[in-house]
Amino acid sequence: MNRQATLLILLLLFLFPVNMVMGQSDPIKAFEEQKYDEAIEAWNKLLEENPELKGIHYNQGNAQFRKGELDEAISAYEKSLSIKDTDALADIYYNMGNAWLHKQEIEKAREFYKQTLRLRPDDQDAKTNLELLNHMPPPPPQEQNSDQNQDDQEKQDDKEQQEQQNSESQEQSEEQQQEQEEQESEGDQDQAQEEEQQNSDEQEQSEEQNQDQSQGEETIDQEELMNAQQLLDALKDRETENMREQIRLKTSGADQEKDW
Repeated sequence: MNRQATLLILLLLFLFPVNMVMGQSDPIKAFEEQKYDEAIEAWNKLLEENPELKGIHYNQGNAQFRKGELDEAISAYEKSLSIKDTDALADIYYNMGNAWLHKQEIEKAREFYKQTLRLRPDDQDAKTNLELLNHMPPPPPQEQNSDQNQDDQEKQDDKEQQEQQNSESQEQSEEQQQEQEEQESEGDQDQAQEEEQQNSDEQEQSEEQNQDQSQGEETIDQEELMNAQQLLDALKDRETENMREQIRLKTSGADQEKDW
């Protein structure tokens, strides 16, 4: 399929005087050494000096094709279509067919191979390429593919959006659940602290009551003890007084008188 360099030198010899071609041999050498940028630059300089030499565009197209710059190559081939030489035009059409084939533009490639065969019916390469393209199944309509791709993309976007929403909803639910658990845990802690404080207060209150009761009982015991002591003291005083009275009576004169 690739025959870009076959008429490179022949075309230059056909279009330019011999002395001009020999003076401009550097781009041909650069092309053969696969220095395509150097060759393109040299041909550009030649075009600046000789813009009427349309065949140079053909050579530029070949170099750009080798670089993989298909759009630039096609544009350069189109600029060289004003060439009058039949074989040169056949090669231009053939190379344009190759460029469009590499761009996956089957119908355009087929049309340019047909143009080649109209100018050169015995071109075996063009016949082979055209025969292969004729046996290839037609590509699906671009619009249908585009619509299908768009539908697939929309479905994929919807799926991703739904997954994102589900993920956000799940995260939100987990956060709420965690927050609820934390609140419940805090509530349990507060309740436990309240119960502990309440038990502590009740214990303190019970201890105070027991202490008050103990102090009250101790006070009562002391009072009873004092009362008992006072009573004992009174009884002792009374007994002492009685004893004194007895002694007094015994020692008094009345007791010494005889009972008649």
